[in-house]
Amino acid sequence: MIFAIIKVSNKYLSRGHIMGRPLRYDAIGACHHIVVKGANNAFIFDDDFAKEKYIALLVYYRERHDIKLFAYCIMDNHVHLFIQTGKPNRAGEKCIAAFMHDVQAGFARWYNKVYPHVGPVFNGRYQSFYCGSMIYFITLIDYIHRNPVKHNKLDTYNYRYSSYGNYQTGKGICDLEDCYQFLEMTRGELMARLAELKHADNWPLLEQLIEKLQGTHNIEAIEKLLQELAFKLEDLKGSRLIKYFDRVQRTLIRELVEIKQMPVRVVSKFFEVSTSYVYGRLKPPPEHS
Repeated sequence: MIFAIIKVSNKYLSRGHIMGRPLRYDAIGACHHIVVKGANNAFIFDDDFAKEKYIALLVYYRERHDIKLFAYCIMDNHVHLFIQTGKPNRAGEKCIAAFMHDVQAGFARWYNKVYPHVGPVFNGRYQSFYCGSMIYFITLIDYIHRNPVKHNKLDTYNYRYSSYGNYQTGKGICDLEDCYQFLEMTRGELMARLAELKHADNWPLLEQLIEKLQGTHNIEAIEKLLQELAFKLEDLKGSRLIKYFDRVQRTLIRELVEIKQMPVRVVSKFFEVSTSYVYGRLKPPPEHS
């Protein structure tokens, strides 16, 4: 399996089953990308006090729910978390659901006391994306750390309210040793991978591909397509990481246009690029000596 990304929404349960209320893929040891947004995209974290309070709640409830925190970023109106689930405190309890409920409820109570606010603090429940592959795992860490740059808050990764500094120093609130162990990598090996992603020239397209994959519930179709394209695990190792993503994009475009007969304008819209770019991707890649 190359990618295994499951979005759980109000309509779809993991693996595509329809359900009235959202459920969560909550097996022990499962890794999730959590996204939290302010109600109506309100800037509920727009001061340092609010950001620090949310981080304090993460630390407090993480220990009480056996959660491992691998990465985080607190923006002004939303939060990204990368966590691993542990053992539930009680039989029948969902580890992520209990953890996020306590964090969200605790912050909402605090927020309504400190600020002149009436009504919901958050935009419904959090979003949860299951991560089931090493390549996505590493890319997601960079994706989270890149958020301040993406949203024009800073022109550098050095953001006070993200885990980027944790990774640079090897110290902080993140469970980095558990992260290295999970990936079966040394700190140096992981930092080398992250450095490659940080300087990837084609990052905007990689980011779009990640988001498009997150937004679909038809996981079987994605996996089948990737298997048809014959991607191998060897392509995901070491310095070939960036080349792999370039190959994914190029091969997907070729598959959609030449095999699936999808119009170029539709493909360009999907990848949010120009039609001339798509035509360029249809040409054979340059040979390297």
